[in-house]
Amino acid sequence: MTSSAAKKARRKKRMERKQKRFESLKRQVCQSLPDVRLGDIVIEPPGQVKMSDVLTRFVAKELKSADTREATEMLLTLAIIAWNMSFLPEQGRQEMSEMALSTGLPPTTGESRAELKRFIERLIARKHKRFSKYTRWIISFELVDLEDGDFYLNVASTLEPQRAHSGEDL
Repeated sequence: MTSSAAKKARRKKRMERKQKRFESLKRQVCQSLPDVRLGDIVIEPPGQVKMSDVLTRFVAKELKSADTREATEMLLTLAIIAWNMSFLPEQGRQEMSEMALSTGLPPTTGESRAELKRFIERLIARKHKRFSKYTRWIISFELVDLEDGDFYLNVASTLEPQRAHSGEDL
């Protein structure tokens, strides 16, 4: 039987590996959002779902056909655009869609641009239908190379909004 000290040591080592994997993502978020300080970023906050797991489930079907790192990154980028657009009113979605397709992605032809818009619209519909209970915005992501050739997904997101306390004991 494993001793309590050995279990604590393994747990500590796992947490250190996790912290190390998140360091570059934390720096990336701080560079893109100057008002955020490195110390403000929390890794796996208690009581919060891991958004990397949610995002992976959100595009699970499409991830199976993403056979390169570049394809995976493009899919996740489109998924995050759609995810965040789902929180906007219809007019805001149209504006964000045009902006994303013209500035945030590689140049496209008219036909491929229309195809990308339809794909994003399908993802938004999926978000509303199957993932509506998740209200956190996704800020950034990072794919970390693993030794076996696979990737580990890190996701930076907002925290779940605090529920207003009604004065009653919970």
